Amino acid sequence: MISFYCPNCWSRIKEDEKFCHECKTEIEPFDHLSYFEKLVKALTHPERTTRIRAAYILGELRDKRAVKPLAKAISGNRGIRDIFFEEAVLVALGKIDGEEVFPILIDLLDHPSFLIRADAIHCLSRFKTKKATQAIKKALSDPSPSVQELARRILRVH
Repeated sequence: MISFYCPNCWSRIKEDEKFCHECKTEIEPFDHLSYFEKLVKALTHPERTTRIRAAYILGELRDKRAVKPLAKAISGNRGIRDIFFEEAVLVALGKIDGEEVFPILIDLLDHPSFLIRADAIHCLSRFKTKKATQAIKKALSDPSPSVQELARRILRVH
């Protein structure tokens, strides 16, 4: 059975509804959104797998327009603590080239999860700059031994 959701408030709706019964948003105009815009909206979907899939696809597209919504998704998720979604967003950000991604990755080196910090180091290792190397060097004093070891391995390769 297929579930349908309002693309504005994510309330369940019937397939043929023209207006959401919760937020009163007209459903029809959302049909005209681009694929990219629909993916960005899906980053706030109530179903975890939909959010993760949207983040993954945005990363695969490598479209720089996705940086801001992905950054918002990961910073907006901090109170919820969905580590799997955060990891999907981080990996997506890591696939997008550009200096605008760099500060987000640096910020994630302070994330409570060692898994996210390790992923941030992996993503930073793609940047062949002094700033990236300095950031990775800071991870040598990370509380997690596995993050420290990863930083050591990456720094040997650089």
